[in-house]
Amino acid sequence: MSSIADDSPYPSCVDAALHERVAGRPVEEARHRAFIIARLVVAACVLLSAPLFLFFHGAPTTSDCVLFLLAQIPLASVILLSRAGDLRLARSLSIGGWLAMATAIHALMPGYDALSIALLLVALVEAALTPDVGAVIVIEVVAIAALALTAGLNLQAPRELLTEHATTTVLLGAPLFLYIAALVFGAVRVEQARACAEARNDRDLMLLTGAVGDILLHLDRAGFVNAVLGDGRHVFDLKRDLIGREFFKRIHVADRPSFLKAVSDAVDGKAVATAVRVQVGVASNASSEFVAPVFNSFEARVRRAQSNGEEGEAEAVLCVLRDVNATLEADIARAAAHAAAERAATSNVRLLANVSHELRTPLNAIIGFSQMLATDEIAPSEPAKQREYASIISDSGHHLLEIVNSILDMSKIESGAMEIAAESFALRTLADQCCDMMQLKADQSGVTLAREYADALGEIVADKRGCRQILINLLSNALKFTPRGGTVKLLLQVEGNHVVVTVADDGAGIAAGDLARLGDPFFQARASLERGHEGTGLGLSVVRGLVGLHGGSITIESGPQAGTMVSVRLPLDCRNSGATGAPARIATIARLGAPPSAAVVVGVEPATVKKIA
Repeated sequence: MSSIADDSPYPSCVDAALHERVAGRPVEEARHRAFIIARLVVAACVLLSAPLFLFFHGAPTTSDCVLFLLAQIPLASVILLSRAGDLRLARSLSIGGWLAMATAIHALMPGYDALSIALLLVALVEAALTPDVGAVIVIEVVAIAALALTAGLNLQAPRELLTEHATTTVLLGAPLFLYIAALVFGAVRVEQARACAEARNDRDLMLLTGAVGDILLHLDRAGFVNAVLGDGRHVFDLKRDLIGREFFKRIHVADRPSFLKAVSDAVDGKAVATAVRVQVGVASNASSEFVAPVFNSFEARVRRAQSNGEEGEAEAVLCVLRDVNATLEADIARAAAHAAAERAATSNVRLLANVSHELRTPLNAIIGFSQMLATDEIAPSEPAKQREYASIISDSGHHLLEIVNSILDMSKIESGAMEIAAESFALRTLADQCCDMMQLKADQSGVTLAREYADALGEIVADKRGCRQILINLLSNALKFTPRGGTVKLLLQVEGNHVVVTVADDGAGIAAGDLARLGDPFFQARASLERGHEGTGLGLSVVRGLVGLHGGSITIESGPQAGTMVSVRLPLDCRNSGATGAPARIATIARLGAPPSAAVVVGVEPATVKKIA
């Protein structure tokens, strides 16, 4: 048995008669209560009328006993409802009882035909207040019986009936009026309970969808929205409503077929989940002009709505939209982090392999030649040979120191431990110092080292040591891979608030497939490896890190046998560059054909260029 709330207006005896099937269903409880109360009212009236009938008419006849027993059918319907919990069956019994009483009065009590019609009308009222589909059939049967009975009766006028049988009319008519009033009151209470339940359900659903962020759409089989539940203002730009075709218009064109198929499958009784992209706004520029629609990814779970037997309701579907855009972005970020971790692991393995190789080569030379000099049996006796071995040991030591310094610089840059000390200095003077340092190497390689500076070039604010290392690394790479008789040129020019340092050569160049990997630690282009030059592949990586610390950028233009031109763009004042410390971005341009003449400086007027031998 179900229980009611403490503030219920119904007696506890009514709730005791409720079947356990309706427990926790407010609307069904209200229907059962209304049915029970109305029948108890009429049963109580009949039982209270029995002593009055005996007082005025004496001992009852057989006909009176039959009518009294038929008047207990409403009470029997209450007992049936309490035991079986089937409201439709109980209503059928109640309506059948009124029909039986009308027929019995017509057959057993001549002159009371008006009461028979009244009982038929009560049956019609009760059938009309029955929401079940089967009640339509009952109404039709009652209507036919009423018409047939009315046509075959010789009705007395109501005034004659009241005059001749006043007491009997009152005793039989009063319960009928109370019963009809109870039916109407019960119908009102049921509608109030239905309205409260629907309002409570809507409120709970709104709270639920608001808490989980889902939006519930009620769709027809064409995908048009009939109703929206859930606060979508935080997801959708609700300048346009979602009702009707508006929601379908917001779905990405590529996702519309899959969405319609999901709706069709849901109509067939399948529960379908699909991913759709829905427009949630537009991207605008600074002038608020329309640029492009903005789509978010949603998971749409579609299923058929429960039918109450109404026509067309079986084709309605419910669609629950869940915004999964943040989840997808998190998955993408997680995948990117995983890929970066794998690249870092691979880079560490490659780093160890390259470091071991680069360190082993000079160390072998140092150990081997030092052992030869330290062993009397194999030590050369000629002074020239001894000097040669000592020179090899010195060169190997310097090369080893260079490798270690480059590795340390790269480690500082990648870990973010390297900091620049900005100071004002003349870039022209620093460039001359670097060229003078590299002039001996250029003379030994048979390469011409030229310098061209713009007249407007003044002082810059940057890290002087870092700029020196950038220039030396770029010049060293250019000299290393330029053949004898070639030319390497250092070009300095000013472009707005930046200075552009360009090192151009007419050497072997770089293949187009290797341009994308330039700047990676220990990477050496194939053209470089074919020449057999020593190197670790860290020079350009260090340059990339130092340029990034200054907030600059790098452009590399090269091609096989077409020379290479590396342009480094640095701010005149690196303190206001907005640098993040990340390695500089490298833009690459594949060059075809022979290298252009190094005497041509792109973007600088000839009158502003000064050539220094």
